[in-house]
Amino acid sequence: GVVGMLEVIESDFARLKAETETSEAQAQSEYDHFMEVSTATKKAKHEEEFKLKLDKDQTEFEREQTEKDLRSTEAELAKANDYFEQLKPACLEVHVNWEERVAKRQEEIEALKEAWAILDRKSKGQE
Repeated sequence: GVVGMLEVIESDFARLKAETETSEAQAQSEYDHFMEVSTATKKAKHEEEFKLKLDKDQTEFEREQTEKDLRSTEAELAKANDYFEQLKPACLEVHVNWEERVAKRQEEIEALKEAWAILDRKSKGQE
């Protein structure tokens, strides 16, 4: 009777206790493994995030420097183009044809010869 029933209850309790302890040990092991994997994953993602932020900051800095250089270069180009536009008429537009230029040059040469002759006469007259 009663003793047999207590023995059955005791064996059921021992079996249940063993199963529960085994189950808890397995659950703890799975939890520990999960936490280990999760911690490693979290650390890797944090490092990746940190690296990406550094790369982003570096890229933004380089972009700002490049834009600054571009603005400077564009300003320099604008000044050079303005100067070119100022020089263009003087260099490209010829208002005098070839014959006129040759005639003016010949007049200059004649004027220089006259000046030389005058200076030569004055220097001989003073000697």
